[in-house]
Amino acid sequence: MQPRISVRNAKVSDGTKEHINKACAKLLQIYDRIIDCEVVIDSNKVGTEVELIVKVPHQTLTASCCDENLYKALSEAQERVETQLHKYHDKLVEHR
Repeated sequence: MQPRISVRNAKVSDGTKEHINKACAKLLQIYDRIIDCEVVIDSNKVGTEVELIVKVPHQTLTASCCDENLYKALSEAQERVETQLHKYHDKLVEHR
């Protein structure tokens, strides 16, 4: 799965794009039925805001985080989505 990367008011290097691809690949290890993944990066006065939008069947999971460091913001947003994916997966497994 190739994540869609949207950037506002900033520039993203190829190394950063590769880091984002690896972060989204980790999400696939948790739940393999992810339909779509989108990363929105916005630079503002406070720092860099990263919003991670993951679409799974019948639901959309989102997490956003703002920090001065782009990688730290991405990591924190990824952890939040991972938590949501674990809850979603557990809910499906218990329902069966």
